[in-house]
Amino acid sequence: MCVRIHTYNMKRTSTIGFDARHAIDGNTALSSYSRYIIEAMSSTCPRRAYFRLYADNTSTHEDYKALTSRHNVEAMLPDGRLWRKMPWLWRLYAIGRDLLRGDVELYHSLDESLPYGLARRNIRTIVTVHTLDFLSTRTLQNPIESAYRRMTMLSSLRRADRIIALSEDIKRDIVEKFGIYGDKIDVIYRGVDHTYTEEPTPAILEEVRERYNLPEHYILTCGTQHERKNTAIILDALTLCGDDLHLVVASRTTPYIARLRQLAERMGIAHRLHIIEPTTPAVRAALYRQAEAYVHMSLYEGFATTIVEALAVGTPVIAARGTTHEEAGGTHTIYIASDDAAALAESIERVTSDEALRNEMIARGRMYATRFRPEVAAYNILNCYRRINVYVDE
Repeated sequence: MCVRIHTYNMKRTSTIGFDARHAIDGNTALSSYSRYIIEAMSSTCPRRAYFRLYADNTSTHEDYKALTSRHNVEAMLPDGRLWRKMPWLWRLYAIGRDLLRGDVELYHSLDESLPYGLARRNIRTIVTVHTLDFLSTRTLQNPIESAYRRMTMLSSLRRADRIIALSEDIKRDIVEKFGIYGDKIDVIYRGVDHTYTEEPTPAILEEVRERYNLPEHYILTCGTQHERKNTAIILDALTLCGDDLHLVVASRTTPYIARLRQLAERMGIAHRLHIIEPTTPAVRAALYRQAEAYVHMSLYEGFATTIVEALAVGTPVIAARGTTHEEAGGTHTIYIASDDAAALAESIERVTSDEALRNEMIARGRMYATRFRPEVAAYNILNCYRRINVYVDE
């Protein structure tokens, strides 16, 4: 079934408040998601709604500044020096007063945290759940931190009028592990912006290749590296592939990066491992575009957006079977067991040597990725708003 996506041009009816504390940050997954959703909503509803972005300090991030320059978007700071000195207290207990003064009808939290006291002010609430990794037995978590996150998330889920889960897998866990009714939860996938659907110019491709000294043939994996990313299995597979194939890991610096370097040294493939830190979506798109394949072997993922990015650019994807990878990758991604280095090596060899298979994966992957456009995310969020009687488009 096709969904018609259109831009709403009627008069403004609602003021929506967004939790923007992550949007003002750099290039973390939460910050890019926050800016993505705010941009999608403000673009889709240019005259029907006004969006107030609540954060505890100002930002110099160019993408955030571009958002706040829109005619229907306004950046808001805590009202009062006391709350600016104690922003965590303001976010939890005092922000309701500012929302009421701003005539906010709905407060949309872009993470798992929800302020207290909004219901008594008649402000509708939505909370977004990105991951339940702290509940997974396949990831290493501090038990005290896990218990605290579980307690605070349960409180937010119970108080929210509706919940947005980034995948069906997350929705099932919320129902099973928190006892929340499924009809309170909307699954709305995180999409990718248009940077990943536009063909990078030869000049950009060459500039990125030279800046990061990329090898001629490489497979790519992206995302902040932690134990659960399971990138060590890709190194194991690399030892079974041809010597001309390299691995590029796009990540900010973490302790797990040091471990990967040590592993590569012991395996005798240190010269085939390249750690880089891409700065913008355009750079990431160029990295995807020049890779032989994108490999994602994470043991747990709320929703693997990097898989969708790779598909949208036109890069074949190989991913670990299980969690939410199938939701992100569709039917023309290759899935294998997360601990099978031999199968991974075989899949890499197939994708890099079988031109017919590669071309089919690229074409089908790009087609599948169209369901993750910003317009689709905005449309589904508007439907979520309607379910709690907040009408932005009627």
